[in-house]
Amino acid sequence: MLSMECDPYPRHFFERSPDVVAFDLIGSHLVVRRGSHTTYALIVETEAYGGSDDPASHSFRGPTPRSEVMFGPAGVLYVYRSYGIHWCVNVVTGMVGLAGAVLLRGAEIVDRSEELAGPESDAVVLRGPGNLSRGLGITDADNHLDCCQSSQGRIAFCGGLQDVARDRIGRTPRLGISKGVERVSRYFLIGHRAVSGSRIQNVTSA
Repeated sequence: MLSMECDPYPRHFFERSPDVVAFDLIGSHLVVRRGSHTTYALIVETEAYGGSDDPASHSFRGPTPRSEVMFGPAGVLYVYRSYGIHWCVNVVTGMVGLAGAVLLRGAEIVDRSEELAGPESDAVVLRGPGNLSRGLGITDADNHLDCCQSSQGRIAFCGGLQDVARDRIGRTPRLGISKGVERVSRYFLIGHRAVSGSRIQNVTSA
């Protein structure tokens, strides 16, 4: 296991527009602690979701029992079940009252203190939002979890790759939605195996 330290991103890192945060999270680490085990995952794919300006967002029509967390403090997790099958992990962005969130779509395990089940390599086991939540053991029990409170908290975001070149980060429309399909709010590390395989053609510069 590598020796890694994590100073969590402060709240003001997340108190920006979802697209800015989604871009800046590429190359960052997601740190997940389960008991005595800690896993570091390099974030390689994200999607940004806004509020009343984004029909694909859960917050489009205002707060609901499910989406109200998106209107709260930035840096808090929003975890929901997709199609009744798997959990999707988001981090809330923007100022209180202005809903926004970033969906974590793909990551690569770069350091861990335990073995994950399954034959897939660390580079692809967290490809796709369902695999990411499952591989890191994130569920609805982590909904509303504040990732900015402590360096020893259960889940945190911290610096990863330093100075990722802008031309290494691709940008395309989001995947798997039927509304707001024209919004170019998906970001990813070009060429990484943990990035979703479809619709990565026609990449535009972020």
